[in-house]
Amino acid sequence: MENRQGAVSSSCSSSGADLLSRIALNDNKAGMEGLDRDKINKIILETSKGSRFYENELKKEQQVNQRIEKMMEQKARITKELMKQVDKLTCELERSRELGRVIVHVDMDAFYAAVEMRDCPELKDKPMAVGSMSMLSTSNYHARRFGVRAAMPGFIAKKLCPNLVIMPTNFDKYRAVSAQVREIFSEYDPHFMPMSLDEAYLDLTEHMEQRKHWPETMRTYYICDAKTDRSTADAEKDELSPVLFEDSPSSSPSLSGADRKAEVFGTSAEEAVREMRFRIQQKTSLTASAGIAPNMMLAKVCSDKNKPNGQYRIPPERQAVMEFIKDLPVRKVSGVGKVTEKMLAALGIVNCDQLGQQMALLSLLFSGTSWHNFLHISLGLGSTCMERDSERKSMSTERTFGEMSDAEEQYSLCRDLCHDLAQDLQREGLKGKTVTLKLKNVKFEVKSRAFTVQYAVCTEEEIFAAAKDLLKVEIDSVSPQPLKLRLMGVRVSGFISAEDKKPLQRSIMGFLQKGGSDSDATSYINKPGVLKPSFKISTQVLQCLICPVCNKEMKDVNLTAFNSHIDECLKGSAMDNEPTGSDAVEEQEDLNSKPPASSSESKTLKSSSHDPSCNEEKPSTSISVPVEETDDGSDFKTPFFSHRTKINGKRTVIHKKKIPLSEPSSKASQTANSLDAVSKGLLLTCPVCSQPQSTDDLALFNRHVDMCLNQEVLLEFRESHPPVDHSDLALKGVRGQCRND
Repeated sequence: MENRQGAVSSSCSSSGADLLSRIALNDNKAGMEGLDRDKINKIILETSKGSRFYENELKKEQQVNQRIEKMMEQKARITKELMKQVDKLTCELERSRELGRVIVHVDMDAFYAAVEMRDCPELKDKPMAVGSMSMLSTSNYHARRFGVRAAMPGFIAKKLCPNLVIMPTNFDKYRAVSAQVREIFSEYDPHFMPMSLDEAYLDLTEHMEQRKHWPETMRTYYICDAKTDRSTADAEKDELSPVLFEDSPSSSPSLSGADRKAEVFGTSAEEAVREMRFRIQQKTSLTASAGIAPNMMLAKVCSDKNKPNGQYRIPPERQAVMEFIKDLPVRKVSGVGKVTEKMLAALGIVNCDQLGQQMALLSLLFSGTSWHNFLHISLGLGSTCMERDSERKSMSTERTFGEMSDAEEQYSLCRDLCHDLAQDLQREGLKGKTVTLKLKNVKFEVKSRAFTVQYAVCTEEEIFAAAKDLLKVEIDSVSPQPLKLRLMGVRVSGFISAEDKKPLQRSIMGFLQKGGSDSDATSYINKPGVLKPSFKISTQVLQCLICPVCNKEMKDVNLTAFNSHIDECLKGSAMDNEPTGSDAVEEQEDLNSKPPASSSESKTLKSSSHDPSCNEEKPSTSISVPVEETDDGSDFKTPFFSHRTKINGKRTVIHKKKIPLSEPSSKASQTANSLDAVSKGLLLTCPVCSQPQSTDDLALFNRHVDMCLNQEVLLEFRESHPPVDHSDLALKGVRGQCRND
């Protein structure tokens, strides 16, 4: 027990030492070897002491120490059975080891700083960084000799290097240069995986197979003499400065020409990567470093091995991989941060070889995800399959600033963030249902508040409407005191899937086309990147369609001709005289004796804006309307302008001036007049729910039909409403009209 307490006390000797482990210089970066760590850490500690950041880091350090104490108490629980399970999993992972892929990680050297130095040559020999006094994004290699690095506050960097030049960020310029580099990447791996503006993973396995058969001319690139001459002098001046123009070390022959020199690259993986880096330098005047390995984890580590302007390869052999991993510090592995590093150090684990030796203990003390990751690292295993075009889960933007307590400024900043995020979403063609607001106050306490909206959003106004409400809640929660912030971010997640993007309403082609499908009509909607789809159907495609007025089947006709035919049918219907009672009786007999229409036929109706009361004909407006098959076994599918009734137990349709007469002949004329009024729009029947609608407003009626076409609404309606006897409703409507007249 005393030994255990001694271990804890030695790892957590004092609060000052504990805190220093969190805010101390992280020199696991290229160009920061051999620095005076004690001097640099003393400056960092003195500059930070007394600040809110200092207090927050001290609180976090205490939490980590408590976790370590609990972890040490569980060490005695290791069993032989647990060790056997770990050994079994280790054997399984060994059998799955893949060494046949050629994975490359390319990382631009001090990218933002190098771009600024390229465009402003006077900065080349000065210590400089990109960012602000609040936070730095990167620094050049001169500044790194003073301990200045990325993710360091600018005011601390100024303490370390008083002559430091801090340049503001210019992401438009960085994106433009990144696009040039990615063009070169795509020639080696069209499906490369970018991780940021300055780094990417490539799988050169297929490229290497093709490269074996390339002639020398395809592996030859010319050198720009002017840049080369200038770069040689710069390289000799200071080998630690960013090498912008120096030729990569090469054993390949150079071919001299009359005007310019050419360099020939080989067919090996090292030569292919060197060629890629050479082309990046020639195109952008910037250098890149690369790592070549059998998997992504090792390639990432290798790319930092010979920075700047270098490359390193691990041979595709198990022994070479294990030899490389043996003395590799755990902090060098991507994903292992300062907290994990300290917790492992408390267990006596510093390098990856020790990680493998203590795997049974790690399986007991860490979560399943964490210790599985440790096991992969100790074996030198990593992913060999890049997740290309994987589904994005969220998209966000955030901003760090000085203390902000004015509510109006906070709302204004929130709108700016929503504007930037909306542009990114629309560029990707994404819509999400969950809006999250991230806030960090001046005490460095981080809060996230989320709100799920009813419909997917992607515009500035929609996102801001939700984010503004979330921000208001936080402002009100501390009222009457102001909300003091130093960071704000907005995120949209819960992106709608391809299934959610499919329209709930059937398209016009699904109703007009005989035996047709909606798949063609909806393919345009689901096309990625289309934000505001327009539901257009080509009028030149020949279709087999059925006129909903005269029931005539029209083959090999396009929609323009079909619409013209419907206009003529409707025009003729409106010009006909009203029927007499005897005509209606004869028509009823004809309808009773006529066989029912085929149930496979679909009918639609087109409403014309032509007004019969006017002498001048106005342009007609076509409205395509779906029809619905009746629920009682009838073979008819009824357009909504048709009035339905029951005759001899079967439903039928009354077209134009044809009406069934079930009343005394003395009332026939009145009935005909009433049904003629119905046909003009006074009583419309929904083709989906079969309910008469007491409106003559086509806009309201179409809205009702749209609602019914929603499959969920339709299902609920059919379950909760029994079939309606339309003949009774129709006759009631007619009688009511007659009484009113």
